Amino acid sequence: MNTTAHTNEISPLCAAYLIHSRPFSESSLIVELFTESHGRIAAVANGVKRAKNVNKSLLQPFRPLLVSWRGNGDLKTLVRIDSPTLALPLAKTYLYSGLYLNELILRLLGKELPQPAIYNAYHATLISLSKNNDIEISLRQFEFTLLAELGQGISFEVDIDNQSIEPHWRYDLLSEQGFISRVDGKFIGESLINIAKTNFCDNITRNHAKTITRQALAPLLGSKPLHSRRLFSRSKSLRKSE
Repeated sequence: MNTTAHTNEISPLCAAYLIHSRPFSESSLIVELFTESHGRIAAVANGVKRAKNVNKSLLQPFRPLLVSWRGNGDLKTLVRIDSPTLALPLAKTYLYSGLYLNELILRLLGKELPQPAIYNAYHATLISLSKNNDIEISLRQFEFTLLAELGQGISFEVDIDNQSIEPHWRYDLLSEQGFISRVDGKFIGESLINIAKTNFCDNITRNHAKTITRQALAPLLGSKPLHSRRLFSRSKSLRKSE
């Protein structure tokens, strides 16, 4: 069976974002891309480190790309890189939030598993961050979409016994199960109802949402700390010392 033609076949152009890159040789990079049609892929970007390479300025985080590649293995070869627009402008805390999104994609999504809902949520979140919208709301909505698409969705309307969440009761979150009512539970029912309505109207609801997503993501991420969180904490410490 002749596989040469199939191996050398160039994929159609598809939308993508650069998630991570690392050196491959003096002139090339290995890039991790989150694509709309194929999920996360790794590819060699030949020659992009050369000063005169036209693709050098295109391969940057948060820039919408159109890419094509060839190859059947885990490591593709980029054939074409276009960009319909400039990189989305993320600065200060918004930049760290974007890096956090990229780290979640890199660590939680398998290679070549199409995840169009996550891709659309990622794209929408980057646009929201680039407009300096509320960071907490933007990140929580992405995290909840991510969890749902990974099969770890959380119901904020009923508890593990399929009883409606009561606004004046307290609840705890059981991993991979849902909320259970407890007298000394850490979450207030009213806030869970607010989250179900995507109504992050008060600080208690915001804090509950952040705690819930961290708790739900922890088993998926494992014990290795998130680099983006360390960077953000370090930047906050530096700003306070100035």
